[in-house]
Amino acid sequence: MGDGSLQKDRKTMILHTQSYTELENFILSEELNAKFGFTTEVELIRPHKNWDFCIKFNSKDALLLHNLIKPHVHSSMAYKIPKV
Repeated sequence: MGDGSLQKDRKTMILHTQSYTELENFILSEELNAKFGFTTEVELIRPHKNWDFCIKFNSKDALLLHNLIKPHVHSSMAYKIPKV
């Protein structure tokens, strides 16, 4: 399971899709938005030396994603999703 993170202070979620190209990130973001009604954004980040892309969920969408994936999240990864 992976790879994502929860920004607890802002209650947003990030899918760490840095191994995908910019175009692939935009395609995935658009598909998530179309299929699930999210308003995700592709964001440019610099976690190390290189600039990479990830997909960010705002707080409303993070909650929707949480409800969608909750039944499938292993207990050892529960800290990665917001508490409701």
